[in-house]
Amino acid sequence: MFDRNTVIAFVLIVAIFIVWQLWWVKTAPQPQPQPVPVATDTLATDTLGHVVPKPSDTTKIAAIDTTAVVSDTIPERRVEITTDLYDAVLSNRGGGIVQLQLKKYKHADSSRVNLIPHGSQATPTLLSYGRNFSDKSITYSITGDSLLQASGAQTQIVTFTAAVAGKGQIVKEFVFYGDKYNFDVNLTINGAQQLGLEREYVLAWLPALPPSEKNLLDDYSNYKGGVYLSGEMYKIDKFEQDRLKDDPSGSAQWAGSRSKYFAYAIIPKENLSTGASFRGEKSNETHAGLSYQRRAISAGIVMPLGSQDNLTNNKFTIYAGPLDSRILKTYGVNLEDFIDWGWKIIRPFSYAVYWLVYQLHRIIPNYGFVIILAAILMKLVTYPLTKKSLMSMQAMKRLQPRMEEFKEKFKNDPQKLNAAMMKLYKDEKVNPFGSCLLMLPQMPLMFGLYQVFRSTIEFRQAYFLGYWPDLSQPDPMPWVMPIIMTIAMFVQQKMSVTDPKQKMMVYIMPAIFFLMMKSLPVGLVLYWTCYSVLSIFETLNIRRQTAEMNPQVK
Repeated sequence: MFDRNTVIAFVLIVAIFIVWQLWWVKTAPQPQPQPVPVATDTLATDTLGHVVPKPSDTTKIAAIDTTAVVSDTIPERRVEITTDLYDAVLSNRGGGIVQLQLKKYKHADSSRVNLIPHGSQATPTLLSYGRNFSDKSITYSITGDSLLQASGAQTQIVTFTAAVAGKGQIVKEFVFYGDKYNFDVNLTINGAQQLGLEREYVLAWLPALPPSEKNLLDDYSNYKGGVYLSGEMYKIDKFEQDRLKDDPSGSAQWAGSRSKYFAYAIIPKENLSTGASFRGEKSNETHAGLSYQRRAISAGIVMPLGSQDNLTNNKFTIYAGPLDSRILKTYGVNLEDFIDWGWKIIRPFSYAVYWLVYQLHRIIPNYGFVIILAAILMKLVTYPLTKKSLMSMQAMKRLQPRMEEFKEKFKNDPQKLNAAMMKLYKDEKVNPFGSCLLMLPQMPLMFGLYQVFRSTIEFRQAYFLGYWPDLSQPDPMPWVMPIIMTIAMFVQQKMSVTDPKQKMMVYIMPAIFFLMMKSLPVGLVLYWTCYSVLSIFETLNIRRQTAEMNPQVK
């Protein structure tokens, strides 16, 4: 049977991995009583065959029929704008963006990632917080060219104007930048109270982000709302009866929604917000014979209006692009916290791994070889711990006969047995927990690697040797890399485990790791495979250095 140290190590490893898979999510502050009318969605298929959400007609605006307050003689007009990073299409119906295709990111079929579902209403939408007004059906007037282009430091401006007879006027000015993923929205409202905007208004991105990954189950599982509120990050994904409704109050730096690799965020530029609003739904769906849980989450930022009737030039920056830490940091509002870096205790390791991988990739263009080199460097860093652990196991093996003698001599007196054991460990300078506890510092590093490989966009569609087209996804072959990893782990365990009572761990640990790793990103499996292979050579090297494996633990 296993000794106590083996059981402790086994339980710790299994427990940590189980808890890791059930990673906690902070609960947002208590909501304010009045909700924002954010529309729910249903599935559709776009012209490229992708499964995407589309707006439903289930949410209606009660007090004002906005289709009647502006002349319906204005025809729909669209404006196309091309920048270095994306192609966007704007519509005067609702006065906003109806298509946003990223140039540098593609689907598995090589079509561009679109952050707005096909057939969606224009975004962002102006809403009243009391459900009295929405501009989603207003047809704005627009002047200027229908085809615009911005490159580098160039900018382009698109202005929508709606004069609501007997009510007031709304002006939405969009500013697009040639080399940035964000665009600005400058909002001017005359006659806010007559329009029904009341004491607060919301600028909301209503269309839910469409999935961008082939693995819909994995993509949707990462859907979350997010808000940086009163100096702290909150991730919003608590559904009740398949519906999400959350209205956190407080000064929000930004509010947005994300998929696995892409996100949008609405950032007030000058005035302080009073909160955020999130709506969403989820449902069980089947596509191409695969079942998954579809999620749709919309986000809006709540802004104060009070008794003001005229709102002049209220400015927002709206980010819409990849969850790339280096890009998000440039905005200076903690947008990078939207990326899943893990528990607070894990985050420093995640940041360190991410920094290392990024620096290596500047030299080595293939992320597969970057991972191999990272494994070599990590093995060098952890070599002292591994050496000490291996020598501790050898020392425990040498002490086994004397320990058995003590167990027989003091079998009826546990206190004397424990005292004799402790004295033996002290005299021989052996740490009885060295075989397992010295390896625990490596676990946060492992979890940091896990977060980087599964969450950062750098590994999205990163290939290795042509056999593994996407290091962020499980092995497609299938399980070739996990099988290689398991064999390497078995050989390494066979060489290093010397205690007869721990010999079952030689078989159990590789099997446990295989079951866990076969569904994890193949980039992580590649790392652990290299790490295990290097451990084999490391063990052989230590044995050569120590000849008969000096059991003294210095």
